[in-house]
Amino acid sequence: MKKSQNEVVLQHLRSHGSITTYEAFQKGITRLSARIWELRHNQGIEITQERKSYKAKDGKYKHYDIYKLGEHT
Repeated sequence: MKKSQNEVVLQHLRSHGSITTYEAFQKGITRLSARIWELRHNQGIEITQERKSYKAKDGKYKHYDIYKLGEHT
């Protein structure tokens, strides 16, 4: 049986401790924030969000989020 996207995200979080949009996209998940919302609100899973920045080749700053399992999960 094929796993749901929520199951894939949760398994990745448990295995690696965090997930980014890029990592999710590599797994075929294009709407990570929606999956995180569902895990938080429908399943009660504590997931934190951390904003990271980096300077791109064009000199502009880009931002992305890292989602991590909460301490009580």
